[in-house]
Amino acid sequence: MAHYSSSIGLDTKYDQFLQMPVGDDSKGTSVTVLSMLARLGLDPWQEASDLAALPRKSAWERLDGLVARFTDVPSVIAGRAEAVSRMIAGLPGGELVDRTRQASASKGTILPDILGNRLYLMVAIAFLVVQIAVFWFGK
Repeated sequence: MAHYSSSIGLDTKYDQFLQMPVGDDSKGTSVTVLSMLARLGLDPWQEASDLAALPRKSAWERLDGLVARFTDVPSVIAGRAEAVSRMIAGLPGGELVDRTRQASASKGTILPDILGNRLYLMVAIAFLVVQIAVFWFGK
């Protein structure tokens, strides 16, 4: 899988890690790793890069310390060790990336990935249309 830096310098190889859900905050807003790191006052892409460069154990310990400081999502505190392990697996070279590559290689085709992305897009568009209709006609 080719990774590239966007025109604003944000490397896409960290997308899987940064877009992982952490949980919902007290207002019901879904919090991702990206938003967690930003709420902690850190540059999410720099932190992802730093974590990816560390040995897994060191990265796990560093991320565990960050999650321990993050109190916006109460549910992550109870299952912190599991949450941190799941997040670490989302880093480039982590278990989630390896499993995805193995699954794609064993299938021999990228068709399911394309269909999955299209399905996600179609559901998102349908949701948007419903929201607009509710807003427009719900007055």
